[in-house]
Amino acid sequence: MNRPTSKAQQRSAFTLKNIFRNGLFIAVVFFLNKLGPPGSLLGYLCLFVMASRSTEGAIKALSLGALFIVANSYLVSINFVHTYLRFPLVAVAGLRIFWDAYRRSPKVFFQGHLIALLLFGGVSLLCAFINQYFFMVSFLKLGVFVYGVYAIMVGTDLGRTSGSDLTVWFCSMVLFYIAGNLLAYALGVGYTFRGRLTEAGGSLGLAGMTNHPQTQGPLSAISSIYAICVFLYTPYRLRWLMALAAPVLLVLCYLSAARTGIFAVALAICLILGITILLSQGRKRIRLNISIPQLILMIFGGTVGLFLLEVFTGGALSSKFSEFALKAIREGGGSSFSFSQMFESRMPLIEQSLYGFHQSPLTGIGFGTELDPLWAATATLFTAPTEKGFLPTAILEETGIFGTFCFVVFLILFFKNYLSKRNVVAIGVMACFLLLNLGEMMFFALGGMGLYCWSILGAAIALGDRVVERG
Repeated sequence: MNRPTSKAQQRSAFTLKNIFRNGLFIAVVFFLNKLGPPGSLLGYLCLFVMASRSTEGAIKALSLGALFIVANSYLVSINFVHTYLRFPLVAVAGLRIFWDAYRRSPKVFFQGHLIALLLFGGVSLLCAFINQYFFMVSFLKLGVFVYGVYAIMVGTDLGRTSGSDLTVWFCSMVLFYIAGNLLAYALGVGYTFRGRLTEAGGSLGLAGMTNHPQTQGPLSAISSIYAICVFLYTPYRLRWLMALAAPVLLVLCYLSAARTGIFAVALAICLILGITILLSQGRKRIRLNISIPQLILMIFGGTVGLFLLEVFTGGALSSKFSEFALKAIREGGGSSFSFSQMFESRMPLIEQSLYGFHQSPLTGIGFGTELDPLWAATATLFTAPTEKGFLPTAILEETGIFGTFCFVVFLILFFKNYLSKRNVVAIGVMACFLLLNLGEMMFFALGGMGLYCWSILGAAIALGDRVVERG
């Protein structure tokens, strides 16, 4: 198949036919996992073939593989195939990406933020070696994270200025994600997690097509900010599909009871619109494909709609949102809001991370580890998940001051790089990603939902020059 090589051809590729074809392919490969281990093997075979054929195929394979990992076990079969093949898939995809980058644009390897990422990996590995606390666990987790993220950012940066366009694929994936959640809800399995059925409206939110409400929330949030950016900045005639998808994703996020997700999206939108206004002039400016009056009218219309809904429901909307923000109404019927309560449920995890940091402030306890005796008793090389609810304290605990400093340098150089390139979509998605990790730390989890989020960030990077207009 010939790849589009001009803006006109890129727009012509964004058609209902292509969206449907991509969506159908995603659905077929995804639901192969319903057939048990043989189906999962066949599904991964498709992913490995995709990953080995091209950089674009590798990025697509990683994003679809991420949905395998986080899927609701009532919709698909979660088995040993996923445990042992998810990391080799990352390896194969990375090799293909690095080979293409070496042939097409070797300089892409040496961007400042990528060098900083490698530095973070090296320093964190040295710190873990010094501590010798589950060193092999830290080594494998760190290797997968740095390798996988480096590959995604290299591969999608290649597509930033090339003729290929991943937007059709990722928009199709977002639409499939919505359809999968609606299917789970219709089948009555949307309020499940870890094989246990819970009642709708109980203490747990909607898990939908994912394995947990705390997975549903971040995935819906980061998908929604990407959909919003596609609508605001791309020239595609059918971008209105993403305008419809975004509010649905926000509703899914709300139903998951993921407090941080809604606020992450709201703050990210404010950030990208602010940057757009500041950089809307000059020879290299950001292109907003709706006028400012239209945008203001949309915001005004949404505000009026919420106000009318509040009036007609007798205040039920604000009451529900308050309950959502606080996770539950406090005992005794109190309804006052305190910002500190937003992180109340995460305080035990934050305090645990601070305790670990105080044990080894310079080098940390080890990347991807924790001091909990139960975790230490059950951790293995392939299954050693940690629960860290707040990224700043978690990174301090695991990598200490030295590793945290390198991580902050990576973030600074990332934002500086894409701000200079006027890639406001990458900036917005990364901002949302970081804010999500203030409530559910999965930034480094390439064996879980972190891979999906990094894939969406890669899609944002790939949009690149398509959001820039040169005078």
